[in-house]
Amino acid sequence: MHLKICKRTSLTLTLLGAMLYSLYSLAAKDEENAIDIKIQWGAYYLTLENNQYRVFRLLDFNRYAYHAAIFKETFATRPTKDEILQLAPFIGHAPIDAKTLLQEESIQLLASAPLKKEDLEGYRYYLEEQGMSVSEMDELIQRIMEFSAQPPLQLRLKIVDGELEISQRG
Repeated sequence: MHLKICKRTSLTLTLLGAMLYSLYSLAAKDEENAIDIKIQWGAYYLTLENNQYRVFRLLDFNRYAYHAAIFKETFATRPTKDEILQLAPFIGHAPIDAKTLLQEESIQLLASAPLKKEDLEGYRYYLEEQGMSVSEMDELIQRIMEFSAQPPLQLRLKIVDGELEISQRG
């Protein structure tokens, strides 16, 4: 019994040490993490994971989160705009920590299309659960649809003191 407790304690301390080291490493890298990215509401983005392209559509973006529709299809080669525009989301809305964009070395804006109300239905459910009033939701959804008709913003994202800093480029 004593041996089991010692092994369990040792394992726990090892895992705790690894977690603390990871947190320290992330904090040390905070200052050097930066990415230049084109942000466009309604745009389809590609990421490369395990030699497979994955797709998400940007619904909304702020310094705390980006909101995306997620597609389950993966591609062995870079998909075309026509292939992407024919996809239907697997998940209509997912809030994702905006800092994770800095970990996406391969992120690419592939295509865009103005957002429609039905594209934002999952986001609307999320906003409702967050306690947003119907009039606030309607106003936000309208602004997002208008943003999606605009050209992309060239932004620089950088972690400073653990927080995401956003600045506009060019």
